[in-house]
This record gives sequence, C-alpha cells and structure tokens, in this order.
Amino acid sequence: MLPVTLSQRLSLLESRTDISSVGVLLLFLWGWHWRVTGYLSLAAGASLLFFLILCLAYGSIFMRLIAPIFQGSPGIPFQILSGFFVFNSFLFVVALCSPFGMVINLTMLSIVALLGSVGLRKRDSLVGSNPGGHLAGFLVVLISCVGATIWCNDAQTSVVRDGNVIFQIFYDVYIHAREISVFAQAHGIASMQDIKLAGGRAPIYHFASYLSPAAISALSGASAMAVYASLQLPLGILLTGLAAYCFMGKLFGWGPGVAATVAIVLLPDAYQQGFQNRYLSYNFMAQVNLGMLYGIACIAMAWMFMLDGCRRGKYGTVALAYMCLGLCVFYKAHLFVANSYVLMMFPFVFFTRLRLSWRVVLGLLATVIFCLTVSWSQTIPRVPVLRFDGSGISAYLVLLLQHYDRSWIQRVFAQIFLQENHSLPIQALYACAMLLISTFGLWLAGLAVGLIKTWRKMPVLFWLFPIIVVGNYLLMAMGLALDNRNVGEPEELVNRPLVWAYFAVAAWTAAILYRLIIGEGSPQKKYLPVSLLTLMLCFLATAQIAPNLQTYPRYAFLATYAEQGSVPLCMDKAAQYLRLKSKSSDIILDIAADPHFTFTALSERQLYVGKEKFGGNSPTQRARLTEIAQLATFNEQIQVQQFFKVRGIDWFFERPDTQLAWPMASLPQPAFSCGGFKLFQFARAGSV
Repeated sequence: MLPVTLSQRLSLLESRTDISSVGVLLLFLWGWHWRVTGYLSLAAGASLLFFLILCLAYGSIFMRLIAPIFQGSPGIPFQILSGFFVFNSFLFVVALCSPFGMVINLTMLSIVALLGSVGLRKRDSLVGSNPGGHLAGFLVVLISCVGATIWCNDAQTSVVRDGNVIFQIFYDVYIHAREISVFAQAHGIASMQDIKLAGGRAPIYHFASYLSPAAISALSGASAMAVYASLQLPLGILLTGLAAYCFMGKLFGWGPGVAATVAIVLLPDAYQQGFQNRYLSYNFMAQVNLGMLYGIACIAMAWMFMLDGCRRGKYGTVALAYMCLGLCVFYKAHLFVANSYVLMMFPFVFFTRLRLSWRVVLGLLATVIFCLTVSWSQTIPRVPVLRFDGSGISAYLVLLLQHYDRSWIQRVFAQIFLQENHSLPIQALYACAMLLISTFGLWLAGLAVGLIKTWRKMPVLFWLFPIIVVGNYLLMAMGLALDNRNVGEPEELVNRPLVWAYFAVAAWTAAILYRLIIGEGSPQKKYLPVSLLTLMLCFLATAQIAPNLQTYPRYAFLATYAEQGSVPLCMDKAAQYLRLKSKSSDIILDIAADPHFTFTALSERQLYVGKEKFGGNSPTQRARLTEIAQLATFNEQIQVQQFFKVRGIDWFFERPDTQLAWPMASLPQPAFSCGGFKLFQFARAGSV
C-alpha cells in the first residue's frame, strides 16, 4: 500500500470539512421545514437534498469556469453562494419560458448540471489547500444557519389563540406566499396571472427569489406559507452571511471574513442599538422586504468581482461584476438602481491597465449611455420615477420623523426640522447626520476608526469602498425625487438602498477591526477565549433582540402579530380545503376582495379580483371591484348564476359578515362550512 502524502492528508481533511459544512446546511434546511410544518417529511428531506446538490453542482461548474480570471478561494461558502444564484437564476428563466411545469424544468436543469460537471471534471477550480480556510468556511455556514434560525424564530412558529391563527410575521408574507405558489404552478409565463386579477398579465418584477421555494413546494407538497417560513426567509439571511464572508474574506483574509459574517447575521443594527427608527432598520427592512436579502448577496458578489478585477487588471472579472449587477434586477431592482452607475463607472477610475485618455473617453460614453437609458426607462409606465433633482428630501424627512419611536432622538430631530429655521446647507448637514446615525448607529464610530488606522496600509480602492457606498446612499436619499407613478411606495428608491449601505459598512468595519486587532487568520491562543466568549454573547444578544422583529411599535395596527397577522381558524381551514381539494387553475371570488391577499395566499388559488393595489391599480381591477359590489345586490337567481358562468368563476368564498341579497337557491350546497365561512363550488363554463 502506497504511503499517504501530506498533501493527500490535507486533501482528505478539507474534503471532510466541506462535507461537514454541507451536512450542517442540510440538517438546518430540513430542521426548519420540520419546525414550520410540525412533522418530519422524507419527501421534504429528499427535495432539500436535491436542491442542495444542484446548488453545489452549479457552484462547482461556475468556479471551474471562472478559475482562470478569479484568484483565491472563498471555499465552500462561495460554492454554495454562487451555485444558488446560477441555479436559481436558470430556474427563473426556464420557469418563464418552459410550458412543462416545475418538475420537468428541474429535470432539465439536473441534466445540464450533470453534463457540465462531467465536461469540466478535469478543469481546475478555485478550491485551494488551506485547511484553515476550509475550517472558516464550516464556521461561517454554522454561524449563518444558527443566526438565521434565531432571526426566524417568530416566523417559523404560528400561534392559535381565541379561535385565530396568528402568523408571527409582517403581513406582506401573504404576497410572498402567493407568488411562490404562482411559480410552483406555472407552465410558462403565459400561464401566470396577476395575483389580484384573474386573466391579468402577471407583472414579472424582482421575483427570482421565489423560484427555489416554489421548487421545494412543488416537490414536497408543502404549502407556500410553509416554504416561505422554512426556506425563503432563513435562506436569504444565510446567503447574506455567506456573502459577507466571501466578499470581506477575499479582501482581507478568512479571519476578517468570519468577523464580517458575525456582524451581519448576529449583531444589532442601528434601531436595535437604540436609534429608534424602524424604517431605517437593516434587519427589519431586509427581512420584511425579503427580496432585499437576495439582492444584497447578489450585489456583494458584483462588488467582490469588481474590486478584484480592477486591482489585478482583469477584464473578465470586471465582466463578471457586470453580470452579477444585471442579475440583481431580478432579485431586487432597488439595489440594482442604487449600484448601477457607481459600478459602471468604477473601472474607469480604478482599473489598473487603463490609460488616462481611455478613462475619460469611456467614462463620458458610459455616462451618456446611462443617462439615455434612464431617460428611455421613464417612457415605461411600470418603471418608477428616476429624477435626480433633490425634490424628495423634504417629504422623506417628514416621513422619517413619523416613523421614529417616541424617543429622545425623535424629539431632537423634530425640533431641528419642524420648529427651528436653518439655512439650506445647515439643513442638509442635519439631514445627513440623521440618516447616518439612524441607519448605521455605532458602526459609524467603528468605520471612522478603521478608515483612520488603515488609510496608508491597504489598496486605495479597498479603503475608498465604504466611503463610496455611504456617499452614494446619501446622494440617493437626499437627491432623488419621490415616485408618483404608484409603482410602489413613493419613497422606495430613496429608502431601500439603506440595506446595502448598512451591509457594506457593517461587514467592512467588522472585517477591518478584526484584521487590525487579530490579523488575517484565526485568533492566537491569547485571543481565543475572548473570541469564543464574544461569539457566544453575540448569539445571546441576537436571541434577545430577534423576537417581535417584524412588528412595528410606532403604529397600533402593526404593533403586535395579533393585530397584523391574525386569521380566523375556520378561514384557514377553508383555505386549506381549497388548496387540497381544488385544481390549481381554479378561480375564486370573495365579495370582500380579499384584503391583504390572505385567503388567496393560504389557498394558493387565483382571485377573480383583489382589493389590494400591489403592482398598481388598473382600470380592469377597479371595474371588477364595482362589479362584485353590484353582485352582492342581485336579487334574482338567474343573475347570480349567469355572473359566475360567464366569468368562469369556480368557487365562491363567503365570510360570516358577507351581506347578500341573493335568493337561497342561487347557491349550491356548500362544499365546506365552518364558523360562518363557507365555500361554494360552481360548474365552470365560459372564460374570464
């Protein structure tokens, strides 16, 4: 028998460490599903394993393809991170284009992964031979999984109280769950409908994060609400932890990378540090608008490639950065807008191989193209207002003052902006101070220390990165106009970039402070006990601040989960009956027009019309709302039956407070009845 060499021993150790990382991730994914559904499903376990294998396969393929242009190995976290985005993005495209449905789409992508893995099996990947880096990768996966579990504790535990099911999560969950079921049931974009309007064209926005949960729902049979709480939300938090490690580990070493992960998934943000503005809270905003979590991870990869490509003069790596930037449109368009111009211009300033004349020419050309593109986009009704004229800051400041909890900081800024008179430059300085303090909190002090201590000790583009991010955030918050097209909330493009700015500042600051104090690798023996104690205190601190994260104490109707997420138990049972007993193509009508999409999300069936203005309020929606208001006043049987027949409506959902003038014979016998909630099935005829 041949002796085992040192390199072979190291390889075996690394392989076992990476397998352990994957095993930990699978156990957490399965455990989250068990926790939400209340039972250990073998089908769910197999589905999650299949999903994880595909992510790893696509990650391996991606790493092998980019190995010639991207040096250094972020290890297994990068394989998982990049593999998810490659696989999930392909699944998004296939789901829109393929008429075959989720199972066949996954089969096709599995075949592509197999062929790619076989075809590239002899090609080198990014994986190195640093056992410490692999151990760090394992630690990052473990920290991210535990952190995500703590943050999602409320979301993964519903409560039954006083005849109501209380979903302990912000009420936007119903939109997320309904979109998951839309993609799980889709047979190409032609089969997808607007969730508030049967027959309406589905608005394909930044919806790519729904695809993997949709796949697990289709394979395991779990409800969309279950896979939201057990996969989409915790996976998003997990990916931000991996992204922080990959990005900062690439810049400063794997030890600082671990510190960056701890900062992102375990440490309190500005709101939780005592600065009292939920609307500027990273953890609240990122988890309520959970596409943000995926957008953050995607844009972090773009910046990682950009900084590396510019520093080493690699055109291919810069191209990868632009690819990730473009991909971000489909995960969170707000973060694409926030980073597009800065990332576009970055190489013309910092790319090492460009002459000055080319920098000027290409920079001007890129600026002209960017301005023309923005101007053209404004001709599309579905694109929000993009105008940099400073007209939105006054209304935005008033809005932020309304979102503060009642506290000292709210009183201070209310006095400054509402009672005192200052010149415009002074007001601008106060606005900057309010935004910086309430967005970053104590990280500002750490950032200042890190910048002062390192400004002569690192490449200038690494040092300037957090300054550029913060400056860009302030310019957007104070310079953009508010949107008046009703695409979303008027202040979305002004407000939402805060999550990326916070992520970048917190991750960079934690990484650089770790490097200043400890170095690039693991803590020395004298620092090890303190490091472990600090990590344990971080876990305990997160466990204290995570409960009630997705409530909004400033407003009574959002102050508790019972106020915003309470669903009558019989209504939930009616929805589950419909989900299990009806066809996925069936259409339901609710006279109340299902406010907040609660019933359509739980039943996973298409509404004839919904009251919610999500995605805009179209003339067709307004006309249908008028129709169903008139429907309730019909007093002849033939009128009622003709209404359902002509419009192809399959089910009528009656609430206890529904007021109808219909004759009793207008409705068939209820297919389901509980506590005044009833479901009536109509024979389908005609079309919408």
